[in-house]
Amino acid sequence: LTLENYLAVFTEETTRSALVLSLGISDVVSVLSIVLCIGPAWLLVRREFFGKRIFRAILTVPMAFSGIIIGFLAVIMIGRIGIIPLLSDLLFGIPVWEALAYSLTGLGISYIWFQIPRATLNLESAIRKFDWDLESASRSLGASAGQTVWYVLVPLLTPAIVSTMAVTFAVSMGSFGVALLLLKKASVLPLEIYIKMYSVLAFELAAALSVVLAIITVAVNYFLRRYVER
Repeated sequence: LTLENYLAVFTEETTRSALVLSLGISDVVSVLSIVLCIGPAWLLVRREFFGKRIFRAILTVPMAFSGIIIGFLAVIMIGRIGIIPLLSDLLFGIPVWEALAYSLTGLGISYIWFQIPRATLNLESAIRKFDWDLESASRSLGASAGQTVWYVLVPLLTPAIVSTMAVTFAVSMGSFGVALLLLKKASVLPLEIYIKMYSVLAFELAAALSVVLAIITVAVNYFLRRYVER
């Protein structure tokens, strides 16, 4: 409960770097998850096509996995002897994405894959609630497809987008298993808490890190949801 432990979160180089990295990667992952998932969510609601159930199942599979499993799959796919580097080396003579899993880019890709089910299901649920008569009214009044999307559909979808950002940001901030397996030269806040607890036995600092992590996550979710309500 001493102020010294909380000051150390922001003054100690390792903890400050872990905090900044956690915030940065969570922001990027939450935005990219929406960008990548809004199309599939729209497709699942508005189109019927062969293999639709299989497509939805593939998108939602990562939700059943823990972070450790996601990390192992990243190693299998884009590790030093991963499937993608081996296949590209066999086909083109160049090992593409070799050892990418152990970089910040690989961590971000793993995080995004972990978030795809949550983002897709949230956005799909919101799109299903659309009043499609508004789209028809817009087109009948002379709006182009682009104008209909920008002036009618995007404003209606904005609350769902912000809500999805809140969910994916919170999950990314607290994600531990993926970082434990993949990060070698950097650290994120949950991993730093683990290190302080079990490697250097700095229990008080680990507790302060946990409180700071909780406060930041709750605060971001609170302000985003207040924005959605407005």
